[in-house]
Amino acid sequence: MGLFNRKATPAPTVIAAGAEIDAAAKALAAGDDTLANQLCDRAGPDHQRVAMAILGRSLDYTPQD
Repeated sequence: MGLFNRKATPAPTVIAAGAEIDAAAKALAAGDDTLANQLCDRAGPDHQRVAMAILGRSLDYTPQD
């Protein structure tokens, strides 16, 4: 393969924006899982990765004793 025969790599697709994950995390910490479920359903095969991002972010909004 020559230097100039390489194909360009496709740009990564954004599954969920940070603001969407943040909003779902805030709602989840408040006890509402609707936004989190919608976001995970929309993510398709990447639903586990999105769920973990939401859960991890929701820790910042969970009240501490």
